[in-house]
Amino acid sequence: MNGCENDCNSISKCDIFDFMATYVGLTVIHPGGFNATGKLLDALNIDKNKKVVDIACGKGTTAIYIAEKYGCDVTAIDISEELIEEARYLSSKKGVSKQIKFIVGDAMNLPFEDNEFDVAVSQAMLVLVDDKIQTLKETNRVIKRGGLAGWLELSWKKETNKDFLDYVSNVLCSYCMTKADTYDGWNSIFEKAGITNLKTYKYSFNNENMFHMIKDEGIMNTFRVFCKYLSNQDVRDRMQLIDNTFKKYADYFGYGIYVFQK
Repeated sequence: MNGCENDCNSISKCDIFDFMATYVGLTVIHPGGFNATGKLLDALNIDKNKKVVDIACGKGTTAIYIAEKYGCDVTAIDISEELIEEARYLSSKKGVSKQIKFIVGDAMNLPFEDNEFDVAVSQAMLVLVDDKIQTLKETNRVIKRGGLAGWLELSWKKETNKDFLDYVSNVLCSYCMTKADTYDGWNSIFEKAGITNLKTYKYSFNNENMFHMIKDEGIMNTFRVFCKYLSNQDVRDRMQLIDNTFKKYADYFGYGIYVFQK
């Protein structure tokens, strides 16, 4: 067992995504931020008449964005009851709670009927689940014939090696990242799930600057994040480690948008 796992509740050793959400206070932590979300949603042809499901919705930021931008009804599901409660609060604060139905549930066993949705969207979820193929089959099951589904996932731009994965796991403390795959690797997983007409869009993963943070988080939360950064040396040290990692291994880090029509 590595040091990260032995001290998973500390600022320096908890998983990188827990660190970003809990100790830094970010609400948008998937690769590419809302800029990437916009690219994903543009590929899914959403309009006000579409019935959309957001799988592994987290705090509901994307579900809220979809409801606000397109005016459609959204069902959002996450396995964390705590995150769903926060998502309900945020949707009420944004005035779109009547458009969004939040549900606690498992992406590997979705509590929906076959062919229920026009569009399915998911971001940084496949790296979290144990059975990726079953999860993809479930998503395919709940969208209608002719419907669209899209994923945004961390993707390696080249094959990884043991040294890199050891660094990610034991130094960066990101267990989720060790479950990412190359673009070809993800395509193979989709194919094994019975999805063959997949379109893959490849992007480099860049550590976001202050302008992008303000755009994603808003001025007030950016200010809160900045205050945490200034007031806590442990947060600053971990952020510097993350920044240095992305620079050191820039030839590995990318993300993919994967879209298919049923």
